Amino acid sequence: MPDPRIFPVPNANNGAVMVGLVSTLVLAANPNRVDADLVNDGDNIIYLARGEAAVMNSGIRLNPNGGSYHIGTNNLWEGTIYGISDNETNLVYSEGYNPR
Repeated sequence: MPDPRIFPVPNANNGAVMVGLVSTLVLAANPNRVDADLVNDGDNIIYLARGEAAVMNSGIRLNPNGGSYHIGTNNLWEGTIYGISDNETNLVYSEGYNPR
């Protein structure tokens, strides 16, 4: 059963970030985050890192054309998320939050 202190999720931030050869901030730290979905909307592999600069071939790999990573109550990460790719690639996201 969902945690009633978190659900339903009343707010969301939706957006996109262009990720390239330099580690790029994808999501800022958010102590009110309750979920997030990050989806590779491009043709190149993206690597994600939690809480530190992203490095090629390390961390969480998002495959091209729809590779995704989900943050939920079972793996809730409220810190920063960075991304890197060997070519400019669009990453889209939706972050749910609940001011507790």
